[in-house]
Amino acid sequence: MRRLKIIGIGGLARSGKDTLAELLVESGYFGVSLGDIVRDAARKRHANKPDPISVANMTETANWMRQTKGADFALVEALEQFKKVNHTADYRGLLVYSVRAPAEADFILNHGGELIWVDAKDQIRYKRDMESRRQGEAEVSFHEFKRQEDLQWQPQPGIPPEAQMNVEYVKSKATKLLENDGNDLEAFKNTASKVLASYLN
Repeated sequence: MRRLKIIGIGGLARSGKDTLAELLVESGYFGVSLGDIVRDAARKRHANKPDPISVANMTETANWMRQTKGADFALVEALEQFKKVNHTADYRGLLVYSVRAPAEADFILNHGGELIWVDAKDQIRYKRDMESRRQGEAEVSFHEFKRQEDLQWQPQPGIPPEAQMNVEYVKSKATKLLENDGNDLEAFKNTASKVLASYLN
């Protein structure tokens, strides 16, 4: 049986994860956004709030799902999706993006995969965030933007560590790091294409 070829992409909000994912999907990978899996659940879990998919609500939802469904619940869903479509199309491998939990990073690396971290300065990401709000996201101050993200950096008290996001851990395990502080989308794509040449060609 052919070994699963897997690539993971991690990074904070508006760092450029989706842009990088698009390049890999266009080159033949089957992409699954772990963030979208959580986002769909957060819309239901926090439907009575004006900002169901805020960073804080998505973090709470992801932690709750890991506690109730297992630390690898999002990966299990991604693998199931890949298993279904791989029978009908010849994909180069599986791409999972919005990697934020240790269980996700460890799975990728334990299967010989590549884990890419996309970095961008906080103020730059905040500006992008204010310019590209999703439905279900309320406008927040920079201070609140950072406060909510801090919940994802290290395990919070009162919840088992394995059930939480820990982007500090994910970043520390990255096999490749990409910077995306500019405002030239094509320049970022060109840089990313060079770094990931072996996966895109």
